[in-house]
Parts: sequence; C-alpha cells; structure tokens
Amino acid sequence: MVVRNVREVDEEKSRFQLFFLKDDEDQSIEAEEVEEIDFRKVKKRLEQGESVFITRKREQKLKTRLVTREDAAEPWYFTHI
Repeated sequence: MVVRNVREVDEEKSRFQLFFLKDDEDQSIEAEEVEEIDFRKVKKRLEQGESVFITRKREQKLKTRLVTREDAAEPWYFTHI
C-alpha cells in the first residue's frame, strides 16, 4: 500500500480574504485575511474608486489515507542525463 495525502477542509475555522484592487498606475492589489469583514472599511475603499473582491478562506489540514498499489503511479527515472 502507498500513503497519499489528501487535503480536508475544516469548516469551523473559516476566515475571509479581501482583495482591494487599486485604480493606480500599477494597478496594485492589497490582500487581507480577517475573521470578520469590516463593511465600513469596504464601503470606504469602494468610494475611493477601488474594486473589492471577497472570498472565504478555508483552513486546510492534511489527512492521510492508504491507497492500493494498483492506484499508485509506476515509478520512473531518467536513464541518462
């Protein structure tokens, strides 16, 4: 058997990612991770002409499970360099 890592989502620890897309010459982006969204701050940034993208970030932890050898990829190597 072969050990393979699988990512599992932990729904209990959800955080948010906020991306503020500035309307400057470089079109710079500012990113923040927060537990609670400050909508007054978001509104202020929108009024300044920035775009805002909000998404939920999930904490991930590795969960190990066994896989049969038939499901595992065959090993390979270079015969010469």
